[in-house]
Amino acid sequence: MTLMESMPAQPPDGSEELGSDRTGPRDRLLFATSSVSAGAFRCSIVDPRFRHPAPIRHHSVVFHRAALWIRQKGSPRRAADQHVVTIFNAGREYQRQPISPEGDRSDWFAVSPQQAFAIAREHDPLAPEGSPTAFRFEVTDSDPGLYLRQRRLFLGLERGTIDPLEAEESILLLVGEVVAHAAGASRRRAEEPGFAARARRDLVEAARAELGRTLTFATDLTEIARQLGTSPYHLSRVFRKVTGQTLNGYRLELRIRAAIERLADPEVDLAVLALELGFSSQGHFTAAFRTRFGMTPTAARVMFHGTGSMNHRAEELRALGARPCVAPGSERVAGT
Repeated sequence: MTLMESMPAQPPDGSEELGSDRTGPRDRLLFATSSVSAGAFRCSIVDPRFRHPAPIRHHSVVFHRAALWIRQKGSPRRAADQHVVTIFNAGREYQRQPISPEGDRSDWFAVSPQQAFAIAREHDPLAPEGSPTAFRFEVTDSDPGLYLRQRRLFLGLERGTIDPLEAEESILLLVGEVVAHAAGASRRRAEEPGFAARARRDLVEAARAELGRTLTFATDLTEIARQLGTSPYHLSRVFRKVTGQTLNGYRLELRIRAAIERLADPEVDLAVLALELGFSSQGHFTAAFRTRFGMTPTAARVMFHGTGSMNHRAEELRALGARPCVAPGSERVAGT
């Protein structure tokens, strides 16, 4: 198993070969066996391949580091940000559109067709028999525990500090957890009459895109609603109904997840990081981080740079994913 996209050796516009300049796509393979693979994908919005990507090569789950629009063939477009995991079947065509100026920055974990169908049978009782498509779902949200686990797994793979057997097992379990989460969310939606109303879904996707675009800004609710052509009340009510979170809480979650990536740098200044991400102070950042992950940013940084087995705190991190949600509206974000 190799890279996520089946990219041509020469781009259609006749420019230089893949990865030959600073704006070209980078699909960096970190780990691969016959059953799993993992890597990092980067593509600038100025590269023509950003808007015309090749089909996905493997059954995979993708964790996004920057917000962008993704439309899988035959489906509506969705805002993909740090809160979202995109699920792809092998060979699936899709399109990208920019939200963040960073373009497509994402980390991916892929499994072989045999493993993909085994995962689907295990976690999705409605998975059709004999279908060429393993996964019925295109997207799901990630809770804090899942997000932290995949980030730690990625850093371990990148640094080569994980035993190959543990790495293979961890990737399989991670993909299975994502699919199980998507299947559970699908069942819950089916139980709510009218939940999938197109207008509400479109409004929420547009709101997610706007939050991703203005992630570090002190944008207020009135301005977000104005940009989306709706009232602040209607936007707040629909967003909370569909996502289970307030707009303020969702933006806070995105900021914290952006911080997790930066904590991979042992020299990062936490006070500067807090202000760059839109928090009012380092204390506000620390309190919000501890609420989500049960540890301080300093402790998380030590964990990311620690040694030993990736499973050393697996059970504790899984428990974090099941922590009760913060009461809607109880979070405070700078400028709101």
